[in-house]
Amino acid sequence: MKGFDAPPVQMNYDELPALDGAYLRHIRRQSRELFLPLFLLASDRPQLLQLKRAFLSSLDPAYGAGKLRLTEADGTSRHIEVYYASGAEGDEGKTLTGLHWAKYGLVLRAFDPYFYSGEAQAIEFTPGALNLKSFFDGLFLGDFPLNSNHTLNGVSQVTVTGDVDTWPIWFIHGPCSTVSFTRRTMGVADRVFSAALNLAPTDLVVIDTRPGMKSVINRTTGANFWPRLGPSPQLWPISPGSNEVIISVADVGAETAVNLLYTPRYLGA
Repeated sequence: MKGFDAPPVQMNYDELPALDGAYLRHIRRQSRELFLPLFLLASDRPQLLQLKRAFLSSLDPAYGAGKLRLTEADGTSRHIEVYYASGAEGDEGKTLTGLHWAKYGLVLRAFDPYFYSGEAQAIEFTPGALNLKSFFDGLFLGDFPLNSNHTLNGVSQVTVTGDVDTWPIWFIHGPCSTVSFTRRTMGVADRVFSAALNLAPTDLVVIDTRPGMKSVINRTTGANFWPRLGPSPQLWPISPGSNEVIISVADVGAETAVNLLYTPRYLGA
């Protein structure tokens, strides 16, 4: 196996004409290539052909990405989305194939270079003493670990696991009117977005901040609430470690709650 640790890095920089060295402009992690050796074994030739044909069909990148999951002995796992690139063309050499076995060296391409935790994390924000039984359950969030020691309309210290920034999904359950999300760095607000939602106690709105998937949907009615975002919204990511988060909600009620759902991202498997 190759390519399962750190992803390749591209550095954009300018050479300094009158000074030694260069000025670093930007760092980005590129898509990665993974090499996965496989050995197929069957009890006879017909079973090998059936296994091989089904396996090759499942690799077809025209049907989208596959999920490659690595699980350790302690049960923890991380996964990455990959597309088949090459390596399954076949070779009839004596050391590469036999009557009921075959070897492949698959080359897979991951356009998103990060590995994701096998377990998403949910953080709940509630109105403190007004909080009753949590609205959020497996119907909307799935069976995830839930940290509920955070309050609305105040500064919360949110601890995030992983190696790099991750973009959360926000679940807002009414009643409420205007909602504002602020991230603070060293005590100073650096990213903020707001939305005029005007939710009833039975309404649920989902704000997805992930790149390429950004949306604001009323899960109860299916309506597109993107136009309800405030001007110049900064749908900010959360960083590994401790984050200062302020969720300001107007017209809260006993059922009002906000959940942050994220999947930790890692540089390697």
